[in-house]
Amino acid sequence: MSNTIKINDNVYIISTELLNTSDWLSTYLIIGSKEALLVDPGPSINIENLMEVIKTEFGGVNIKHVAVTHIHLDHGGGLGKLVKLLGDVKVYVHPKGVKHLINPNKLWEASKEVLGDMAVFFNPPEPLEPNILVGLEDRSNIDLGDINIKALYTPGHAPHHISYIVEPGSMLIAGDALGNLFNGRVYPVTVPPFDLVEYVKSIDRLSQFTYNVVSVAHFGYVEGDTEILIQRVKDKALAWAAVIADLIKNGYDQPKDIYNELLRRDLELRYVATYREKYKMFEGTSYRAVLGMYQSVKKLVGLQNFRS
Repeated sequence: MSNTIKINDNVYIISTELLNTSDWLSTYLIIGSKEALLVDPGPSINIENLMEVIKTEFGGVNIKHVAVTHIHLDHGGGLGKLVKLLGDVKVYVHPKGVKHLINPNKLWEASKEVLGDMAVFFNPPEPLEPNILVGLEDRSNIDLGDINIKALYTPGHAPHHISYIVEPGSMLIAGDALGNLFNGRVYPVTVPPFDLVEYVKSIDRLSQFTYNVVSVAHFGYVEGDTEILIQRVKDKALAWAAVIADLIKNGYDQPKDIYNELLRRDLELRYVATYREKYKMFEGTSYRAVLGMYQSVKKLVGLQNFRS
């Protein structure tokens, strides 16, 4: 089976067998007339396989740029290892993420706390030299010659999250600013620390543009009727928030109890928990998504009670 998915003549998704599945992380190779860009190369353990696919299927491509949607280990944990293999490249990240790539100790400790065994499996991130890092401001561009990539600041999932619009082709690389896709099911990417207000604002911002293709990190893309996917993610996030707020007001105070109740009510979440989490490395992933939403909603409910 091929490890690449061709979206158009310039954009490919590369998916290695990370976590023993070929449909978990979308890494993007964008090939311009001058140079090429990799987006979200994944954790350290992914880099050797990723480079092997690139060497085998894209041997003549001149990769001079690497970008991340955000610095979480599953997206950018392998940057240090990748840069050593690629050599002279620039690495693009939101300015809030720059210091954590130079000194990733805090990022590593936080990742172990949230992800547990999965973080250890991914391996620690290696530090990057400051001179290769570019803090990518909102609406700034990466020029590949005939291809332009525009950065849009989309916090909520993380305060250092960027989405990218690729032109020509009107393709959105949403990272984790939109939901996960699994066998047609969708659920929000709301692991701790998560900010519901910023997340919804970011979805609204993304919905202001028209796309031919919308791609998410976990996993794949939709072509045509892209606004439906964006609306589904927003509706799902708000539905989760409403259910959780109601549960909190009715005395639920344990995240596990709220998770179990949400599993009972949300058939898509139950499907994901049943069929994705049968693999050991995915155990707890849907719970962590609900936990982040719960923590954010609990804070908002507390503020509402304080103001009233």
